[in-house]
Amino acid sequence: MEEKQGRVILAELSLLVLAMIWGGTFVAAKIALEGFDPYWIMALRFALGSGLLFLLRPGDCLKVDAYTLRAGGEVGLLLGLGVAFQMIGLQYTTPAQQSFIVVTYVITVPLMEWFLDKKYPGNLTLISAILAFMGVGFLSLKKGFAIQLGDFLTLVYALLLAFQMIRVGRHANQVSSAIGFTFIQLLAAGAISLALALGKSQTFFVGQPGWPSWAALIYLALLNTALAYVLQNFGQKYARPSNVALILSTEVLFGALAAYFITQENFTPKKIIGCVLIFTAILISQVGQKALKAKQDPKGPGSAGLDG
Repeated sequence: MEEKQGRVILAELSLLVLAMIWGGTFVAAKIALEGFDPYWIMALRFALGSGLLFLLRPGDCLKVDAYTLRAGGEVGLLLGLGVAFQMIGLQYTTPAQQSFIVVTYVITVPLMEWFLDKKYPGNLTLISAILAFMGVGFLSLKKGFAIQLGDFLTLVYALLLAFQMIRVGRHANQVSSAIGFTFIQLLAAGAISLALALGKSQTFFVGQPGWPSWAALIYLALLNTALAYVLQNFGQKYARPSNVALILSTEVLFGALAAYFITQENFTPKKIIGCVLIFTAILISQVGQKALKAKQDPKGPGSAGLDG
């Protein structure tokens, strides 16, 4: 029992570290963009991710059937296009704003499923969606209700990310290998990134990158790709299901802190209101739904504790 409890605590701490890494990603990407082309950054990240996965699990990476190949290619295409919108959008917005806008995918996923499958997501999700929409408005809308380019591109990324997660859910139980599925996704996203880099970019470098840009690139390539994969798999395997989403949602708080302390991003009262509204929406969506399910099914996995 004590050994299991210790493993659960370690797993949840791993997820907290993962949320910190993800939160710092937006600042790291912003700094990396000062010295490197966005498409080449993407190509490097996906190449390293797929290469590392192959080194760790070569047998699983090669164990793919025709369905897994098609499914991985589809999801990888969405991933590559989505990250392209994110990286270009980050050139025209701030790291904190992007981190809060991106996390709205948590609410967008059930709304998309409602549209696609006619599954009503519940009143709490609708309330969360209204709050998130208001929060994005406080963050992004300028005079005349015009939205700035970077925030619009980030919204497109959040929508693509939500659709990507839905497609992953549809394919997950039908693929021949989960590792092989992920490997094909990374390869496909890397191929899209390389095609964009070769077609739209003249050079890997933008100006004269200093040590901050190199450090940010290493952060994205190693911490956000290699280490994050290990932490996510270990954390989600052993952490209590009722705590996973809540812990990972703290990504936006770490993103805001990183933006404030590292890039000295200015948080105006209007921006603070927007961030609070979005984070409140995420908490209502995640914590409220789980509390409702636990009330309806007190013996379900969300309330099973360490012995569940």
